[in-house]
Amino acid sequence: MSNNIKKMDSLKDIINIKCDLFSDKVAFLDKEGTKEYKKITYKKVKEDVNALGTAMIKKLNLSDQKVAVIGENSYKWYATYMAVVCGVGVIVPLDKELPASEILNLLKRSKAKAIVFSSRRSELICSIMKDLPSDMVYIEMGKDKSDDKVYAFDELIKEGKKIAKKDNFYENIKIDAEKFSILLFTSGTTARSKGVMLNHRNVTSNIYSSNLIVPNFSNYTSLSILPMHHTYEFTLDYLLMTSMGATVGICEGLKYITKNLQEVKPDFILAVPALIEKVYQKIEKGIKETGKEKLIKSLGTIALGLNKIGIDFRRVLFKKVHQNLGGNLKYIFCGAAPLDPDLIYKMESLGFNFLQGYGLTETSPLSAGTTMKFDAHGTVGKAVEGTEIRIDLSGNEDENSNVGEIIVKGPNVMMGYFEDEEETKKALRKGWFYTGDIGYFDLRGNLVITGRSKNVIVTQNGKKIFPEELENLVNKIPLVQESMVYGKKENKEELLVTARVTLNEEYIKDTFKENRPTDEQIYEMIWSDIKKINRNLSQYKVIKALEIKSEDFVKTTTMKIKRFEEIKKK
Repeated sequence: MSNNIKKMDSLKDIINIKCDLFSDKVAFLDKEGTKEYKKITYKKVKEDVNALGTAMIKKLNLSDQKVAVIGENSYKWYATYMAVVCGVGVIVPLDKELPASEILNLLKRSKAKAIVFSSRRSELICSIMKDLPSDMVYIEMGKDKSDDKVYAFDELIKEGKKIAKKDNFYENIKIDAEKFSILLFTSGTTARSKGVMLNHRNVTSNIYSSNLIVPNFSNYTSLSILPMHHTYEFTLDYLLMTSMGATVGICEGLKYITKNLQEVKPDFILAVPALIEKVYQKIEKGIKETGKEKLIKSLGTIALGLNKIGIDFRRVLFKKVHQNLGGNLKYIFCGAAPLDPDLIYKMESLGFNFLQGYGLTETSPLSAGTTMKFDAHGTVGKAVEGTEIRIDLSGNEDENSNVGEIIVKGPNVMMGYFEDEEETKKALRKGWFYTGDIGYFDLRGNLVITGRSKNVIVTQNGKKIFPEELENLVNKIPLVQESMVYGKKENKEELLVTARVTLNEEYIKDTFKENRPTDEQIYEMIWSDIKKINRNLSQYKVIKALEIKSEDFVKTTTMKIKRFEEIKKK
């Protein structure tokens, strides 16, 4: 298997080698403001990236500068990223959901000399222009014509092509794979975002490792749903898929997922647990409406058992479920947070195959992953090719415990934090990256994540509670949409393990129709279910308080709850 997959020297190999190799294949399906998906070939990708890189250097004088990019998922976003890292300078992807003040802050912190932005972000960028350096370069993706303030993306491509016809210097630029080329700001659920510095070697080693896990995806189509400024989505979807000649279909947004699944008919999607949970809720609702819940559950169990011995008829048996998701969806790669093993089992019994991964922005991102074998449920698998993972038990008070901080070593580990020597020294020690995540290895050598060290609740007696473990149980209560468990200090002496939840309004409406229970009744029903959970918990883990939120949790763009912002709220 591995003999057919070669390591890339740099990301430029995608443009100069892969785009030639797959010239006429479709690289992207993108609507780009149109009603129908437009096909973009690998040949066009190479032409556009080389042209944009050429124009950025020759016309805009951006050689060796930092260039920020912000906007919705799009082919032009990908082209910008590749043009910058393949010969211009350092790319700085920004979260499109950030407020103007934070975008301004990150542009200043990164020392970016240019920003490429989507037309939907035009008003926001214009609002901060007065506070940015006067020589800042602005490029708008959807602009028709350049003016004295903002360049039009398509015009730069045209000009770059003209220059390249006379001098194709950009195509021949040699890349130093060890040089700082990518600056990613963490979307942290904790404190101030850190600037993660990556180079080509970090990312290409990750692409190689991922290629070994999914070697047969070259004729597959993915649907890109998660924000592409996250290295999880960009590396494991855009870069991985284009490195093997596959096709990336670009989702128009979360509210268009069902529609775009039908249009793109993907074989593969990247997801986070919150997205999988919403998908399964819709599937479950459809199953309940058939009145054959028990029969379908029994058939799924039998079908999954037969699949393990090579007989797979799940997709035929549950054809309607698959048709509702486009008809071709075979694999779901889930990362960013732990996924409930029960949910994986339910989805796999219906014919969907899960690959789970673990990593962080600092590890480019993948450090561990499951394979296509059925031997790692409830875990994130083993360390990927070229990467070493250990559990640091040095801070463990319990000598008999095998749970500790996860540390990672390998070519995927970042160069350090941008202009932050203190944080870099804390995170990188003797070549090992200290993740801040807590976990252990099971008897088969698979990595199990138990939580974040910063989220751990420490009781008065020094006992440690991982809130993620309790949240997984609370989230199974039908009335609950999402939960966050934290230690609430009532006074100096007592710490209450508290579950803060939002309500599953769809379930309430479907179950009670016009006879919606009162707030007090809903509280009592949820509390009754929590008491059932408590019966099976060690005494120190027992949930002692319940809070019901009327509004959604504050989240990152990968749908993770911003725990510390929530805890500040009363």
